[in-house]
Parts: sequence; structure tokens; C-alpha cells
Amino acid sequence: MTRFAWLQPRTQTLTVAAALAALAVAAAVTGIQLSHLYNSLVAHCQSGCDLATAQFLSHDHFMDHTLDLLAQVTPALLGIFWGAPLLAHELETGTYRLAWTQSVTRSRWLGTKLGLVGLATVTVAGLLTLTITWWYRALDTVSTNQYAVFDRRDIAPIGYAAFAFASGALIGAVIRRTLPAMATTLAVFVFARIATTLWVRPHLLPPLHKTVSLLSADKFGFASTNGSSVMLVARGSAPPDAWTLSSQIVTTNGHIATAAERTAFVHQYCPNVAHPPAAPTGHAITRVDGAADRAGEACSNLATRMFHVLVTYQPANRYWTFQWLETGIFVALALLAAIACYWWVTRRTTT
Repeated sequence: MTRFAWLQPRTQTLTVAAALAALAVAAAVTGIQLSHLYNSLVAHCQSGCDLATAQFLSHDHFMDHTLDLLAQVTPALLGIFWGAPLLAHELETGTYRLAWTQSVTRSRWLGTKLGLVGLATVTVAGLLTLTITWWYRALDTVSTNQYAVFDRRDIAPIGYAAFAFASGALIGAVIRRTLPAMATTLAVFVFARIATTLWVRPHLLPPLHKTVSLLSADKFGFASTNGSSVMLVARGSAPPDAWTLSSQIVTTNGHIATAAERTAFVHQYCPNVAHPPAAPTGHAITRVDGAADRAGEACSNLATRMFHVLVTYQPANRYWTFQWLETGIFVALALLAAIACYWWVTRRTTT
């Protein structure tokens, strides 16, 4: 049974193995060159570092875009092309009956298939994410916040791939049609990823808060969008390499200042900046810098006494905690899907 389970997807497996080997060779050659370039241009830079960094970042755009795309789509592709057809094709064509009427039990038939192809899925995902993480190590040091590429580095993609495969196998067992199972697997995977990113990950650990003066905030000033009333605007920054969850202007008593309140402040205390020149046609925003003139400077000083910026963030040292937590969530979901698949095939599927 093990040999038969290997022979069925051998063409796909060998194709993926060859592509992964070719990618590893290309990544090794260009990655070593990129590391040498980083060491010569950026690592020991003491002056003119912006120019050196820009020169370094101008290299290997093709590999950059290719590896980034692969990191995003590979877990989904593994679920679509390995997970969904694994059982759906057998159930659709009826070939599963041949195995079940022989000496092979349903449990062994299913366990062998899930085990071998699932192991191959995790192995491919692990080798790919290891290659990608290694290749990007110099670029990530220079230009990227680690949280910005959270789902494309380290161990998280392995959990995504395991979930995509197991959920695909379950969906294929239930639907019993290959193409609908593949489409449904993609929809379920995309929904799970979006839901985790938007609603789960930000709440895995309680965030930290940082209070920033308006004068120290980024983009502090007054803005009008599409000719609307001018309002006070500002955005604070979290510590380096942190994940900024939100940046809000709050009053001295901790109340979040609404757009109406920030507009009312400008109208009441800053009449000279309340009506800036009209924006040229096609311009969405007219901005009046807080220090552009005396009236603006006086208004800015008053604003700093009435408001400040509250930044909510996750610190850089929690990155690996988030990696393990999210990977654990998707691995747990994969195990639940595999258990559900086992129950469905052994108890609900008829010959």
C-alpha cells in the first residue's frame, strides 16, 4: 500500500522536487552574491549610507519578486493540487473500491495516503521557506520590518501548508469531485488566512502602548480631504522593528479624539488655518504644515497641550512568539481536519 500510494503522485512529486532543487541552486548563487554586496556596501557603512543602501536594494529584483510570490502562493497550491485531489479523484472515479475490496482496510488506505503526501507537503513547504528566509536575510536587515513579511518567512508558511493540505483532503472527501474540491479548498484557505491576519493574530498577545507628543509625531499638521473642513492630523511611530497596530490622537484625559472634535479644534482655536487654499484639481489632500507660519505655529503649540498620540504596538522581541503561536494554530487546524477526514471516510463513505 505504501508503494502504491507513492506511485500515484510520483510525477507531481518528482516535478516539485526538481523545481525546488533548481530554485535552491539559483537562490544559493544569487544569495551569496547578495550577502557579499551587503558586506561591501552596507554592513560597514559610516557615511553616505542612504546611497549605499539604495544601491544595494537595486539588485536582484527578479529573484526578489519571484521568491516573494512563491512564499505567498505555495501553501495554497499545495492544498489545491496535492490535498484536494488526494481523495476526491479516487472517490470521483471509483478507484477506491479496488483497494477497499482487497486486503487493505479503509484506515490503512487513508492513513497511508494522508501520511505520505502530508509529509511531502510539510517537507516541501519547510525547504522552500528555509530557502526564502535565508535568501532574504540581508534585504530584511536593511529595508523590511520583520512583521511586514511575517507570513512569508521562518516557520509560519509550514503551518499554512499543513492546513491547506489537510483541509483540501477533507473537502475532497466530502465533495467527492476534484475540481469543485480544488476551488473550495482555495476559498477556505484564503478565508482562514485573512481571518487569522485581521482578527486572530492582533489579539494573540496583549499589546503595549506608547504615548508620543504631537511635536514628536510623524506627519503632524492640518489636512483637508477633497475640500472638506480642515482637521488636526498626526501619526506616531512604534519602536524600531515593532508591529504598529494603531496610532490615535487622544485628549489629555485619554479620550480618543474623533474627526469632528479635531475639526472643531481647528475651527475654534486656529481660524487662520481653518480655510487653506483650495487644492488643485485632482489633488485629494490640502495640507497646512503646523509650523508653516506664525498662526500655524501657535495653533500647533496649543494642540500639543490638548492632544497627544497613543501608539498601540507589539514589540520586536515577540516576533518568534507570534510565529510559534500562529504556526501552532494552523497545525492544530490541520490535525482537526485530518481527524474529520478520517471519520468521514471510515464512517460515512460507502462503497
